[in-house]
Amino acid sequence: MKFTTTLLAAATTLAACVSADMLQINNPTAGTVWTAGVSNFVGWTGNCASMGAAAKNVTVILNTGPSEAVRYVATLGTLDCSGSSTRTDLTVPLTISTGTYSIVVRTDPQLSYTNMFTINNPSSPATEAPSTPPTGPAGGSGTSPESGSTSSPTVSASGSSSGESVKTNAILVGLGAAGIAAATQFLM
Repeated sequence: MKFTTTLLAAATTLAACVSADMLQINNPTAGTVWTAGVSNFVGWTGNCASMGAAAKNVTVILNTGPSEAVRYVATLGTLDCSGSSTRTDLTVPLTISTGTYSIVVRTDPQLSYTNMFTINNPSSPATEAPSTPPTGPAGGSGTSPESGSTSSPTVSASGSSSGESVKTNAILVGLGAAGIAAATQFLM
């Protein structure tokens, strides 16, 4: 019983330390609209003091794409999450097109993410999704759900077994290049 109580106390302490050092981003949120070229703010609760001196200069990155195919867009700046500060002002460059984005704050040991939010750039129209999915940083691919595309890649294979023709069609939704290649190998 004593061992169980000690183990439970240690686990609770560890969980409290991990959660205290993890940032919870509360701005921008899903309904937020930032404007390129003007000051916008990132807000959070918690701190990352356990990172030591590195907590004074944590990188803030702008990404795009769905969670399974996040793509780097730009580094917006840094923030200081070493103490009681809970916000920093950043300016989105005018080179960023109108669209839907997310932010990742490069805290250690876990990254801190925002939900998708909108950036409006009055001097730059929204970019259209490419006709073929771009490759993401981890070798995956994907396009934004807002791309408006309703077509999906189709893989077909045909073969013969005992004189019978077998034809298989597979509609691959959201699998990306790696999934298409794997499905093609499977069907062949």
